[in-house]
Amino acid sequence: ILKSYELMLDFYGFQLIDHTTGELRRSSDDSYEERFRNLNRSSHNYLRITRILKCLGEFDYEYLKFPFLAKILFESITENTLPN
Repeated sequence: ILKSYELMLDFYGFQLIDHTTGELRRSSDDSYEERFRNLNRSSHNYLRITRILKCLGEFDYEYLKFPFLAKILFESITENTLPN
């Protein structure tokens, strides 16, 4: 499950930097800009994210959900990189 989560994060332009806390950062290469554009443009990604968060909770990875949502909110509100 963790490997799948990390692949999903990479797809959306993030990296998991701490497996125990769930702390995230933008991808270290500059691919996050293109990936953020895709996330903004395609609303079907929101349903996918909902299913991923549900799955994390079902498999006892509940602690990973808050850092993901916090990072999305930070990028949306503070950095304005995810305006949608």
